[in-house]
Amino acid sequence: MSFKVEIDSLLNLPLSDVKSELLNSYKCPLKELKVFDLLLNNDETKAMRHGIYMFFDENNACVYIGMCSSSHFAHRLGGHFGMSPTYKMNTFLKRIVKKLHPEDEYHSYVKAVKEIGDYSYLMIGANGKGKKFIRKLEKQLHTLFLPSLNKLPKAMPKRNENLEISKKLELFLPAV
Repeated sequence: MSFKVEIDSLLNLPLSDVKSELLNSYKCPLKELKVFDLLLNNDETKAMRHGIYMFFDENNACVYIGMCSSSHFAHRLGGHFGMSPTYKMNTFLKRIVKKLHPEDEYHSYVKAVKEIGDYSYLMIGANGKGKKFIRKLEKQLHTLFLPSLNKLPKAMPKRNENLEISKKLELFLPAV
């Protein structure tokens, strides 16, 4: 089973179906994820470079959504697991540590990593769509899932469950 979804398979779905599709997609448990799995798309014909990644807790609740628009998935995911509180790219792990062990943040990285082994990971490939598209997709997914570990704006944009994701995103794509 693959934990990789291509954006083109989601573009013409209503937002409620996008959410359902992503919640029902297979996600790879973090303790089973291998760097090699992050390199190629499902049919292994293209690199998995750019798009969105999502972390889910053991109850399949989306807890974090991020984007890869300049680095590759393998590089960005690895950055999230830097085992130092002073490292700048480990946003997901820092927030997990703060959530699970707020009393002992500095020494809790090892404990937290052990505890999130059953969390899972999903990738949405969006190669060739551009940074602006990926950024808007990330914001739309934030609105849809309200992940607890992302810093979301106080005034989230209203979402229209009947709006198709492609129509929403086309507004932001550069004219061709």
